[in-house]
Amino acid sequence: MKNISLIVLFGMLAFFSICRLSAAELLISPVNIDIPSGEKAAILKLQNNSNSPMKIQIRIRNWDSSDTTQSKPKVIASPAFLNIFPGKQQVVRIVNTGLASNIDQERLYRVFLDEIPSNDKKSEQGLLLQVRYALPLFIGGPDLSVARTNNFSQLKSIWNRAISYSHNKAINQIGFNNQANGHARISKLRFSDSTGKETVIFGGLLGYVRANSQEFFNIPPVALTTSSTLYAEINGVDVEIESDKR
Repeated sequence: MKNISLIVLFGMLAFFSICRLSAAELLISPVNIDIPSGEKAAILKLQNNSNSPMKIQIRIRNWDSSDTTQSKPKVIASPAFLNIFPGKQQVVRIVNTGLASNIDQERLYRVFLDEIPSNDKKSEQGLLLQVRYALPLFIGGPDLSVARTNNFSQLKSIWNRAISYSHNKAINQIGFNNQANGHARISKLRFSDSTGKETVIFGGLLGYVRANSQEFFNIPPVALTTSSTLYAEINGVDVEIESDKR
């Protein structure tokens, strides 16, 4: 898994809309935290690339924080509070203290990293600023990503069958139907027309579609038709995606 340098507030998920607040740099690896079936913990590495110490608080929440029916996650970060000096790295263990992870059921959470501002650092307006980072956490479920298997041809075959799309041109929205028992991380969305000309729709991370569910995303206006061929990177492999109308 590649490292990603997060400068100020990084909107890791499409679900968060937060403003740029700070110029501190935090190197986070990995940016997708994964606890495979049968394992109890994952390692998260945090490195302070700024010139000042960083105080970080780590909290873990359910994927859908608006759903009050869900019980509190039985997942902890150890340590949950860190003081990282400039140029130094600290390791955090994300530990599943609840039910053992299994291949038949994937559990999704979000890991929030809050940078706690020092009392002696104030903005010109006299306000203390706080930076938040949000990372996805996956526990259990089948091995459907390059983080768990290097069998790219098998992954490509699975996702070719498991995911399809629909495009609503009137409202510039695209929907993905995921029939797999694990999440789909969709990025590098693009299509080619009948002449083979390729057009990029969304170059980075578009978002996540949970297992056996459908999600919709807003996209720019594009000339995507039934004769077009849609492609995306799903969980690290490049996949051709069929339309629901075919």
